Amino acid sequence: MQNSRTTRARLWCTLLILTTLPGMAADRPVQVTTASLAEIAVHQHYSAPATTLSLNDSRISAETSGTLLKIPVQVGDRVQQGELLTSLDCRDNQLKLQRAEAALASAQARLTLAQRQLTRTRSLHKSNSISEERLNQQEAELRIAQADQQAQQTAIAEARLNRQRCEIRAPFAGVVRERLAGEGEWVNPGQPLIHLIDLQRLEISAQVSVDLVSSLEKATSIVLESNQGVFPVKLRRVVPVVESLGRNREVRLQFVAERAMPGSSGRLLWQSQQTYVPADLPVRRGDTLGLFTLEQGKARFIPLPGALEGHPTPVDLPADTRLVIEGRQALSDGSAIKLTD
Repeated sequence: MQNSRTTRARLWCTLLILTTLPGMAADRPVQVTTASLAEIAVHQHYSAPATTLSLNDSRISAETSGTLLKIPVQVGDRVQQGELLTSLDCRDNQLKLQRAEAALASAQARLTLAQRQLTRTRSLHKSNSISEERLNQQEAELRIAQADQQAQQTAIAEARLNRQRCEIRAPFAGVVRERLAGEGEWVNPGQPLIHLIDLQRLEISAQVSVDLVSSLEKATSIVLESNQGVFPVKLRRVVPVVESLGRNREVRLQFVAERAMPGSSGRLLWQSQQTYVPADLPVRRGDTLGLFTLEQGKARFIPLPGALEGHPTPVDLPADTRLVIEGRQALSDGSAIKLTD
């Protein structure tokens, strides 16, 4: 009888221990390590092909006809604004200017005569010594002489302009890319003579995927990487047109300091401002991927809608949020946590 009671007591003790152990295990804190979001955050890096363009890639043309006398510049020469590029034979234009000046002198003499005749005619008209018709005729002759003088003044201005056009000067500072004519050639108005490229007014043209334009607009640091180096640039304009084939949009950027050479190609590089967590950090609980955070000594499960396994996941959490790094696989929402070094 005594043995039976002892056996039953031992069974009750064993049963009590077995039912108590799971609860004790559940209340035991899980040892984990944590890190702030700022310490482990990653940012997506993007790139796009880009080319440096000159805003002034000009073929300087003749504005008057004549024989090309001199081309004092060579391919590769740097020229300043206003520097002589070519000169034409201007003897014809000089003769036209002299004829216009002589015609103006004749017109001025006729105007002076018409003014004197009108003054005398008005004096005679007051004394009724001349008819009204004669007075009107003299007034008309004066207006004709005045118009003739203005026409000759315009002819002189045109002749002087044509003479100036015989010297073709650089409209901007740049480098000579080509000589498109030779000395001794007869050139006509509109014929290209010098290919000149501006080295100061430069822009970068890049083709950016429609999906990445928003991240480029928000980027705080953009650089152009080429075989000449790395150049900081800034966004000037996103062209409001989508290419039908590549689904890209052209963006135009400007150099911040140093410039690459016109025509050079490279890659436009920028970093997304959206915060991501590494691909291996989210854990699955049920059908949902999420993160475990530390809140008042307990684990809190933060779902990440749209997260994909094996891919960095965007998050919108404060930078000082404490995330569970090691030990997260053993956690559930509300689990007690013990931090380890």
